[in-house]
Amino acid sequence: MLLYTSFPYDIFEIVVATVQRFQPLNYQAGWNVTSVSLEDQVLIALMKLRLNLRDLDLADRFCVSRGTISNIINTIICALHEIFYKGIMVRLGMPSQVKCKGSMPKSFEDFGSARASIDCTEITQDVPSDFRRQSASYSNYKSRHTMKALTAVAPNGSCVFVSSLYPGSVSDANIVQHSRFLDNLIPGDLILADKGFNIHDKMPSGVQLNIPPFLVNKTHFTHSEADLCYKIARNRIHVERVNERFKNYQILNHIPANYRSLSTKIMQLCACLVNLQAPLLKEIA
Repeated sequence: MLLYTSFPYDIFEIVVATVQRFQPLNYQAGWNVTSVSLEDQVLIALMKLRLNLRDLDLADRFCVSRGTISNIINTIICALHEIFYKGIMVRLGMPSQVKCKGSMPKSFEDFGSARASIDCTEITQDVPSDFRRQSASYSNYKSRHTMKALTAVAPNGSCVFVSSLYPGSVSDANIVQHSRFLDNLIPGDLILADKGFNIHDKMPSGVQLNIPPFLVNKTHFTHSEADLCYKIARNRIHVERVNERFKNYQILNHIPANYRSLSTKIMQLCACLVNLQAPLLKEIA
């Protein structure tokens, strides 16, 4: 079960029971699937996300047509996105600073007002047929065509914000501004980020941004600057570990062309599914 879905069986049962409460499903192809149980339909969708198996492979495993598999995957992904992303992550919003302090790990003792750590994660895509889109999606950093999303992780290791996917050429700073992530912040909040997020001029009044210092007209950091770099890196490692869990959903290594229209929903859904896994931090478990 962990191999095919990334969950133990009891969590898988909860996911199935949650989807069952929202019956009947609005099948994307316009016709209902009656030959496959709901439990197997959820399993098929999770296997697609976790292992990125070909639709024909899944059709053979479950003894149905390829069209049925496509209908199931499109429908279940949309249903799970509606439940877990829109119904939970978006509706609840980012946890307040008070809630963050209630589950603050010891490593954040120097950043007691921290609300989240932010980072951008990139996923590859097929080369778009439109030349203008080719230019927009090409990432100089990755040297290939990509899409990227902004993710924010609370101090306890939970993913609390995922933006839509943007073309790979868009800068991290522009994604922060366009995704309206900053609208979630209030005076007194602290955000941790890496050097790519030099957005001090865009931060709301009273909100602090902590990024590692830059080497400007000098060859090495002072002792206090080096210590700050270490402290920020030690706490930002949590957002890197969450992004690594994203990539365990192999569909994010390369989203198939026939599911490109669902790419943002797939990314946001995978973030929600990561939150259903075992806690990243032992002291939070």
